[in-house]
Amino acid sequence: MINAVLFDLDETLLDRSGAIHNFVADQYGRFASALDRIGPKVFAERFLALEDYGRVPKDQFYPALVEKLGIKDISAAEMLEDYRQHYPSCAVLQPGAHATIAAIRADGLLTGVITNGNDRVQQAKLTATGLRDLLDIVVVSEAVGLRKPDPAIFALATNDLGVASDRSIYVGDNPAVDIVGAAGAGLETAWFRNPPVWPEGIGPRATVEIDHLHEMLGYLER
Repeated sequence: MINAVLFDLDETLLDRSGAIHNFVADQYGRFASALDRIGPKVFAERFLALEDYGRVPKDQFYPALVEKLGIKDISAAEMLEDYRQHYPSCAVLQPGAHATIAAIRADGLLTGVITNGNDRVQQAKLTATGLRDLLDIVVVSEAVGLRKPDPAIFALATNDLGVASDRSIYVGDNPAVDIVGAAGAGLETAWFRNPPVWPEGIGPRATVEIDHLHEMLGYLER
């Protein structure tokens, strides 16, 4: 029996790709006078390439972006603060995210998020999308000093919830970070196939594989 369902945030509950594209355009607009010689197309291309799907921490990313583009009139620190202030409002929910978590809670199960990232930004995204009030626990890597795929961050969440690891399931899109890490802590795992390609050399496969979040409801009913 599953007592707790825990989720990854970016690219699982949230459409990170859509959000970051929205944000890049917004940030360019706010700093247009300083970035005019670069242009919106080049700015977006270099931003997305250097950011590497969010794998590069933003406090390292922005100095690299400023250097790469030769930005003179604004600092990396200013751009980083702008990101932390404005990016959460660009958050986009995955289809069915809100309804799925609400249904899980209605069935009496505990819910939570375990995510890597900046605590201020991740918490703000949850608030902006209305997800925070549906969660019993939120564990952000920066706040606890642990990062996925370290099994310890998953164990911390289940311990704080007061549930056994083997009575918990973690839903995430990244096989190497989400599935391997959660399995290492003894949780069941659900791979949100986004994209639907399991990397070679990563194993074992998840307990269940889903293409839409609402599929978790059918699995939990079983």
